[in-house]
Amino acid sequence: MLASAVLYLLGVVAVWLALPIAGDRWWPATLFLFGPRQVIALPLLAIVPAALLVQRRALVPAALASLIVVGPILGFTVSLRALVGGAGRGDLRVASFNTGSRPMSVDRLKGFVAEARPDVLALQECGMPEAELTAAFPGWFVHVDRGMCLVSRHRILQAESRDRRDVWNAGGHGAIVRYAIALPDRAAVAAPAAAPGPGAPEAPQPDAQVPPGTRAFCFLNLHLETPREAIEALMHGLWKQEAEHDRVIALRVWESELARQWVDEAPYPAIVVGDLNMPVDSAIYRRFWAGFENAFSRAGLGFGATKRTRWFGVRIDHVLAGPGWTTERAWIGPDLGSDHLPILADLRWTGTPPAPEPR
Repeated sequence: MLASAVLYLLGVVAVWLALPIAGDRWWPATLFLFGPRQVIALPLLAIVPAALLVQRRALVPAALASLIVVGPILGFTVSLRALVGGAGRGDLRVASFNTGSRPMSVDRLKGFVAEARPDVLALQECGMPEAELTAAFPGWFVHVDRGMCLVSRHRILQAESRDRRDVWNAGGHGAIVRYAIALPDRAAVAAPAAAPGPGAPEAPQPDAQVPPGTRAFCFLNLHLETPREAIEALMHGLWKQEAEHDRVIALRVWESELARQWVDEAPYPAIVVGDLNMPVDSAIYRRFWAGFENAFSRAGLGFGATKRTRWFGVRIDHVLAGPGWTTERAWIGPDLGSDHLPILADLRWTGTPPAPEPR
């Protein structure tokens, strides 16, 4: 019995270590990455009762395996900030929500905003006309661009949308919208930037359009290609559909590369939100987005699933804080009638970020 428990523990450790390397690279790992990962816990249903009856020492490796399954593999997050609370609301509350292809009730969205009180709300697959959103949120700044919507309490200084025709021609999605937003004085002076060291590059200076008494930041709303086509092909043909899997992976890598380029070219400290269509242990995520502070990983509590199926969920929607920002709190919002759930985060400005390293 002890040997079986140890072998199971070793298998769990192997999956834990291999998943960030092979997921979104090798088709069996991709199926597991986006599938019902709970299946890896099924052997515990036999190991634990048998250990209680035959050899209680086997409970030790079984318990260690359980912790790894629930934590790193299934994604249960326990952060000190979530347990004890951050240092307050922070300087900026952001929310991101994929409304899904079904029509979204404006009244439901207004109720969510009234309760959650985000400063900036990014929507993906948003079918609402700009006039309707403007009427629903009087006094707010609204921008709509081909299914990508932004509603902000703070002034939108600039909005740029990447031309998607090249991605569409390749069969992808690749929605990338970058905003410059003016943050009020209360945040700009909350944490003065440290003096740069000798030889350090100067921080970007606000241009003429940034109102006095505010600090500009960049906010990127993303909706990247889904792995759905590859997963459905693999479910029907397994290894016979490996070429389709590799095609979709290459497309998703390209879209993340394009999005990351837009982030790196941002003139102000960046926050990235949206439906990235990948969990944090995806090889694509780790290549392009691991350098950002993932708000839920940093200050969330629970599994944090944002995309739900009938049997399981996965966290593929994210709030990513770039240099100069940190997360005080992150949580998952209520059911608003989509197959996604909103993700929210309280962010605090900590100072002028260092110049980005060349990629």
